[in-house]
Amino acid sequence: MYVYNMPYAERKQLCDVLDQNNKWEELGGIHMKFDLITIKKLRNEVVKGNSPTDELLNLWGHLNHTMLELFMLLSRMKHYQAMLIIKDLVDTKYHTLIKGYTNNTEPVNHIPRENFDKSEKKILNLPKIAVQQHSETRDYNESVQMPDIGNLLRPTTRNSKMSTGSNISCVTESAGAIPQIPYDDLKAATNNWDDANILGAGGFGKVFKGTWKCTEVAIKRIEQKENNPEWESVQIKQTITELHCLNAYRHDNILPLYGYSISGHHPCLVYQYMAGGSLEERLKIKDPTKMLTWPKRLKIAIGTARGLQFLHTAGEKGLVHGDIKSANILLDPCDIPRIGDFGLAREGPRQDYTRISKIQGTPPYLPRDFLVSKKFSTKVDTYSFGVVLFELATSMRAASRKEPKKVIYLRDYVFNYEGDVMELKEKLLEGFDEYYLALIDIGKQCVSDKPRLRPEMSLVYEKLSQILKN
Repeated sequence: MYVYNMPYAERKQLCDVLDQNNKWEELGGIHMKFDLITIKKLRNEVVKGNSPTDELLNLWGHLNHTMLELFMLLSRMKHYQAMLIIKDLVDTKYHTLIKGYTNNTEPVNHIPRENFDKSEKKILNLPKIAVQQHSETRDYNESVQMPDIGNLLRPTTRNSKMSTGSNISCVTESAGAIPQIPYDDLKAATNNWDDANILGAGGFGKVFKGTWKCTEVAIKRIEQKENNPEWESVQIKQTITELHCLNAYRHDNILPLYGYSISGHHPCLVYQYMAGGSLEERLKIKDPTKMLTWPKRLKIAIGTARGLQFLHTAGEKGLVHGDIKSANILLDPCDIPRIGDFGLAREGPRQDYTRISKIQGTPPYLPRDFLVSKKFSTKVDTYSFGVVLFELATSMRAASRKEPKKVIYLRDYVFNYEGDVMELKEKLLEGFDEYYLALIDIGKQCVSDKPRLRPEMSLVYEKLSQILKN
């Protein structure tokens, strides 16, 4: 069961427990690995009279995490009261993690220490569960064809340099003509990784703003997670996938990669700095003088469609991005969109699909047919793009809790809306009704329940471009 499907009764009880003594902060900041900025924003939910735990579960749930993962994190916290609340939502074989509590009638704080010791020893006999960390944690098990990268960039000890010849040659082969940058240059570019330069953070590590060669850049520093080699391997594979893709597929609407570094304590990727921020963040702005205008919204849709159709049709097989969402569409100073985050990308086959063994991504942007059949094709990107068009048209989030007992996906809300669709238009922006209606209409075509009815992105691009011409 996914976190976003947690029954209301259990969710409400869990929120009440974790809100007490701010236990949600430990869960979100230490175990879910959310950055300090996110934690500070969640604290503001208390001022608004909301539950910070509920919003934390919203954020984490949207990243496709499961109840079992949440159960394991609560186990790490030794929060047995919270584990009891959700124990019926995980397999009974994991209940041994709280056996010391359930076999004792005393309150949690009076459980004898030996009971903890016994339950902790039993953890060793449980199947291994890789608890994924934050938004970059996804795995399709296979990625684009490239050299074997199972052990790439994997330090033999913490903070050790990656120095083996085989590793370096594999990375260099994936990077192609992308230059390798000395690690010390990146330290200097960020003032020795000054926290003041952090743009964001996630399970992969941190993103810093820096100045390199008199040029503003964004530097993704990939950090090893203690006692989690499986997670490290997944993240490294995704990083090399991204390195390979950004070398092989270059376009005006794809985020430029300036270089990479494998000579220091942390592998790094260096991107062009996108001063306009992410589309997701820009759509949250409610000041009419600073909001994206309707012409800009349409141009962002056109530019993103142009980039996607290029990926789908370039080369012999083409490339499916696999994680199209407003957070991965970055804007330059002129609000020209660039598609980023290629960690889930896969090559071809064009005009066909590949069946995958494991699905992980961002649920509000994934079609139900894909979740059931696991057929991965360009039509998955088309569906995700349709959700982005709805975001552009309404300024609403891809998923929200409009009702107390369930999460509402924007796709379902707009697609099944029975009233006048004009009621969903961003109310702070006047005029350009034809632009708004076009975004809604084309978006509905993209998010059709049947993959065969979803247009290819080349046709979507043509339809959007025609609106601007008219």
